[in-house]
Formats: sequence, C-alpha cells, structure tokens
Amino acid sequence: MSELQVFLDDLKERVPIESVVGQKVQLSRKGNRYWGLCPFHAEKTPSFSVHPARNSFKCFGCGMGGDAITFVRETEGLEFFEAVRILADMAGLAMPQKFRGSNPEERGAREQAREALQYARQFFIQQLATADAAEARQYLQARKIAEESWQQFGLGWAPTNRQVLLEFLRSKQVSPKAMVDAGLALEDGQSRKLKARFWGRLMFPVADAGNRTLGFGGRYLPGSFAEDKQMGKYVNSPEGPLFPKRRLLYGLEKLQQGLRDYAEAPIVVCEGYLDVIQLHRAGKWPVVAALGTAFTEDHARRLARAQRRVVLLLDPDEAGRKAAFRAGRLLVAEGVDVRVAQLPEGHDPADMVAEERLEELSGCIANSWDILRWRLDTWARKTDFSVPAVVHQAAAEMAEWIATTPSPVVAESWENQVQDFLGVSAAALGKLLPHAAPSSGVVGRVGNASPPQNSAPISPQEVLRRNEREIIAAILHDPSAYPRFRQQLDTIQLSDSVARKVLTWCRQQRQSGEGFDLESAFLAFPDSESSLWLDQVRLNRPADPCLALERALDALPGNREQAVAAQHEDVDAEHLRSFLRRISISPND
Repeated sequence: MSELQVFLDDLKERVPIESVVGQKVQLSRKGNRYWGLCPFHAEKTPSFSVHPARNSFKCFGCGMGGDAITFVRETEGLEFFEAVRILADMAGLAMPQKFRGSNPEERGAREQAREALQYARQFFIQQLATADAAEARQYLQARKIAEESWQQFGLGWAPTNRQVLLEFLRSKQVSPKAMVDAGLALEDGQSRKLKARFWGRLMFPVADAGNRTLGFGGRYLPGSFAEDKQMGKYVNSPEGPLFPKRRLLYGLEKLQQGLRDYAEAPIVVCEGYLDVIQLHRAGKWPVVAALGTAFTEDHARRLARAQRRVVLLLDPDEAGRKAAFRAGRLLVAEGVDVRVAQLPEGHDPADMVAEERLEELSGCIANSWDILRWRLDTWARKTDFSVPAVVHQAAAEMAEWIATTPSPVVAESWENQVQDFLGVSAAALGKLLPHAAPSSGVVGRVGNASPPQNSAPISPQEVLRRNEREIIAAILHDPSAYPRFRQQLDTIQLSDSVARKVLTWCRQQRQSGEGFDLESAFLAFPDSESSLWLDQVRLNRPADPCLALERALDALPGNREQAVAAQHEDVDAEHLRSFLRRISISPND
C-alpha cells in the first residue's frame, strides 16, 4: 500500500465522513446510513446517502459520489491536496512534506496568488467608494443596479492609476510572482516593470461554487479612454489553473441556493454580468452566465447535474442566436431539457428588470421554445425556405440534433416534428442521421466496464477516450504491470490529452529511474482537469489492474477504428453542408 493511501486511510479513520458532510448537509440516520438533501443538486426528497462503514457518500438523484476528500473538494472548489490539507487540520494530523507539492516555492506562490485575489476583491470594493470611481457609481445608478446588489456581488473599481493596486498588494507582502500568477499584474513590454492588468474599469469578481474568488471581469465605462481606443469592452483574468474559464459560470456561487429557493423554476442562462445581477434581484429564478459567449461542455455538465430545465435568455441579436445554438447543442448532449426565450428586439434582461418589465420578462421565460422548435422556426424565416436544397440543409442539421440527444423519447418526438414541419419522410430523414449506434446501444467497448442497462448510446470518440484513460488508470494502480506490456506502452499513441500527458510522464519517470504511481501523479498534475480524473481513479481501483490493462489494450484498436470512421463521416457531412452553403444562404449557426 502506498504512503499516500496509508495517510488517507488514517485521515478518514480520524475524521468520520458523516461529521464532514454534516457541516453542510442536515443528516438523519436510517439504519446503517445517513440521509439528507443533496448539496450538488436541488431536491425535495432526500436521495443523498452517507455510508459511514464505507466512508463514502452517494446521491441517487444526480449520481455524485465519493469519499470525504471528494466531498470537501467538490463543495469548496478545491484541488485534491488542498482538500486533504483541510481534513488533516480537522484530524490534527500534519501533512507529510512530500504531499505539500513537488515544488514548495511554486506551491507557496500559488497559495499567495489565491490570497492576492481575496485582497484584490476587497481593494476593488473599497475603491468603488472613492472619487476616482464617481463615474462608475453613476453608471451603475443609470443602469438601476441597486446598491444592495453591489454588495451581494462584490462590485468594485480598478483605479486608473495602474500602480495603486500593486502598492496595496505589496503592503500585504504579496510577491510579484504571485501578482502575476493571480492575473492581477503583467509586465510592461518595454520597461519590464509590473503594472496592473485592470485599470479604469468596473470590476466583477468571479467565484467558484465554494465562493472563493478565482478572478475578475472588468468593464470599461461609456465614454472612457478604453472605449475611445476601442479596447475590449470586457477584460477577464487570464485562463490558467487559478481561473479555469471554461468551467466557470458567473453567479455559480449563488446557484445552489437559487435551486433551493426556486424549486420549480428553470435555470436561466444569460449573457452578461449585469443580466445575472438584475435577474438575481428579481428573485424568481436561479441565474448564471458564461464568461463571455463561450459556453463549454464543462458548463453543460455542471448544469446537467442540477437536473433542471435550462432556459437560454440571450440577447436578441446575431451573436446571441449563435451563442444559443452552441450552448443548446452542448446541453442537449448532456440530456438537459433546453428552451430558448425570445426577448423583444433591442432589449436585454438587465434593461427589462430596470424598466420594471418583470411580468413581460417572466412571460418570455415561461413561454420559451423547445430548442429544436426554435431552430426550425429559424429556418422557416429564411426567404428561400421553399428551395429543396435549403430544406435538405435544414433536415441535415435537425438530424444532427436528433442524434445528439441521449433520450430515445426526445429523439422520436423530434423526428416526428421535423418530418411534419419540413414535409420529409421518415426514410429520408433516417438517411441523414449520422452513424447511428448499433442496436446494442453501445458503440464499441471500453475494456472492462460493462455499460449500464438501458444506458444511452455513447459516441465512438467517448468510448475511445474512456478506453485510453482506463489504460493509464491500470498502470497507475499497479506500476509493475508496465513492464509486462512495455512494447505496447512504449510506442502507443493516445488521442485524449489527459491520458497522453500522464502516459508521457510515466515514460519519463521510468527512463529517469524514479518510477511512478498514483501518489506521485497527484503531485505531478495539480491542474484541475487531471487532478479531478486522478481522484476518480483513486476511488475506482480494479480488482486486478494487470488484467484490466490487458483488456483495455485489446479493446483499443477496434475502438480507435470506430472513432476514426465516425470522424470521417462527420467530415463528409460537413463537406456536404459546406457545398450547400455555397449554393444557398444558411441560417445563423
């Protein structure tokens, strides 16, 4: 047993999982388990179970599960060893030096960068009350943003003098490296001196689900120097380990409470910071926004966990329609019931709340359209919709939507709607459906895991991703299995970025004579995506890692062939759509 596992077992023995979970969930005992309302999705009847004998929790509603480390990590938005450190403090155990990070200086700088973000948030809030921020206050008042909302969302002001923030951080003993790591400072291209990234902007702190400040968004004011010079209206903190933009949603720290407060309401996804703030003040829906218009698979998965209908309330312009299209596709793939609310032209949600048109706004949300019906209507508005080539183009897109949903019931309903709306036969539409899954419901096989009964089909690319990660998980659990399959493992090429990165590291460790295991992998890959996956690997050890590795390697060639074939079909379909676009006008997509 590894040193890490020994330490974690001792930790979990000293800190019962029910006491950890009980700090955030009201639990009641029934038999040998505790039950409560899940903290990861809104529910009225408890489906969240804690099993003390197994030191684990499981929600039978949203599927979230794990041990005390997983619980602290997910509820607080922490990295793996940060969660371990919190539990170690609760247990009165000292973290072994080797688990504090492979590079103490880097670890210290990262922790200081987190502190710098907290200092900066308070600094910006204080600056909003200064004379330098007079125009910012006037702007908020003109937009009818209540001062109560300023406080609830921590709105602030970045001074026009780019050294003021840095002087404040220096007074708090924040190092220059930590300022840069936090995304608060950057080097001047000529003088190489540090200067503040944000200046002369209204500041919106961005937090994770545990309400830790991870970064900021800054908006210039109308008529400002930044607007005159046509700088970006919004500037966000740079993407990085401390600010994983692709996984963050503005308002995320208030989402769980919103789900509880408005149990029957859909989650509303809007476009901007002020939209979230004003809709939150309206007090009728849980509300979030992507940081910019880039909605990602991580956002979709996060919202899918809430098991709630999602209404896309984006601006009624071309950019808003394109954003709704992209977000809708990703949410549909996660099995989410997605609707699109149609706003009056020239109005955004924040303005409608400010203008006291809340009843009208509520009507737009209540009467939102099913995502497929909305797309069909988009096509129908085209002036040349009667042209057969355009109908074909519409049918091809609808076939992709139908193939995307994991629900056979939704797919059948959509097929019927498309046939009626476009006037095409079931046979013609069926020919457009991309690489339908075999009747077994599973495309390919992973290696060891049997798919659950009645599970939705998964794509060949996803099967391949799981297969590749299964290979890496096996050798991390049992590094002695590597030499038995060295010829394959030394030459194998993987497509999944996480699996490829970890395998390259394993090879380098072997070549240097240092070796590898799951414990050292946690230290080598503190970034969120890899660390999250490694945590799942930790919780799911196969009975025989060597046998698991053999099966996963055997499954790889067939899964790779299916993934490549499916990709070629997608490329061929895109070539056809590209040709059709050249001979006809396509809708906004």
